[in-house]
Amino acid sequence: MARGHRIDATPEGPLVISSDAEKITKTSAAVALLKTLGAHPDVEKVQASKTMRAGKGKMRNRRFVQRRGPLIVYANDGGLTRAFRNIPGVETADVSSLNLLQLAPGGHVGRFCIWTEAALAKLDAVFGTYAAPSTERTKNGTPYHLPQTMMANSDLSRLINSDEVQSKVNAPKEGSKPAVLKCNPLKSASALAAINPAGPTIKKRAAEAQAAAEKSKKKAKKAAKDIKDLGKKYYKTMVAEE
Repeated sequence: MARGHRIDATPEGPLVISSDAEKITKTSAAVALLKTLGAHPDVEKVQASKTMRAGKGKMRNRRFVQRRGPLIVYANDGGLTRAFRNIPGVETADVSSLNLLQLAPGGHVGRFCIWTEAALAKLDAVFGTYAAPSTERTKNGTPYHLPQTMMANSDLSRLINSDEVQSKVNAPKEGSKPAVLKCNPLKSASALAAINPAGPTIKKRAAEAQAAAEKSKKKAKKAAKDIKDLGKKYYKTMVAEE
């Protein structure tokens, strides 16, 4: 219900129906079954939610979007898939090949599932139990087992703070030197001197050399300007004499 399914009128959850429903071949009979089970309001919700898709998906043959309806899980297909395939939002799935994208669309668990009695009875054979392995599925060549928790108590904070664990943990060290913020040697002269005693001298010589280079560059630029002005003055004098 928190996921948006309309299941107020359904008799139970998970909803299990007779295996005779797997022999339904007509869509009208399928709709009548959903109405009898109280699951048809969920189909009406799907029909009312059909809207135009936003974006360029409309040009890619995906014009409309709608909500998900009930999922029918069966064991033997005696015409059930043909009967339910034309009902909006209703999907069917074989219990031997359940799809996580159908059981939890969008990664949100809580899909409204309608199980046939044969499908529910076949779950132990497909996935096995905690006591017996699966008879139909294998993993790495061995029969599939249901995953079991490794911890009897999942409260990690309670385990860590328990007397049994704390009695074996080393005591915290005392008198440790506090952390000191390190200075950047490229910005701090004292930090540079601590790493390289000759660093300040080298830095000073580099600064003096740079200042001397800039000074000589300015002097050369001024000399070139004076020569250029002198040439212009000489040219004007020659033109005036002519």
